[in-house]
Amino acid sequence: MTDDGSDASPVHRPPRVGVRAAVVRDGAILLNHYRTAEGDVYDLPGGGQDHGETQDEALVRECLEETGARMRPYGLACLYEMMTDRALRTGASIEPFHQLNVVRWCGLEPGEEPGLGTVPDEHQVGVAWVPVERLDEVDVRPREVAAWLMADPSSRPTWLGTL
Repeated sequence: MTDDGSDASPVHRPPRVGVRAAVVRDGAILLNHYRTAEGDVYDLPGGGQDHGETQDEALVRECLEETGARMRPYGLACLYEMMTDRALRTGASIEPFHQLNVVRWCGLEPGEEPGLGTVPDEHQVGVAWVPVERLDEVDVRPREVAAWLMADPSSRPTWLGTL
């Protein structure tokens, strides 16, 4: 405390909750495709959950914004925590970022086909169906998620840890 009774400690933000969609079709996973100065980068569709929004609502909204397709959320795939001061896709320096990501298995609603949504992420140029067995051939971020997807389903942990 300072002499005037105010708290002089730095401002701390609570961790954010993120939702991610794992959509597999014919042995391929749906990924957002980004073009950066470093090259092509991929990650699972999804984003931050807003206050007052359920995880299902957040997942459907984020995927619709990024892929233009409505998703049907199913069960829990995995969880992982991100704590970083570097942007995941570009490596640029950012304010310290802390997010718990909830990855859910999802399906496309009937008649939906993903593409570039109406509110894509920065640097996003579209989506791609990448065969799961070839995830090690593309730059998927975080890499631990790609490795998890490629692992034997009977040995996949639910908690991937802090990445």
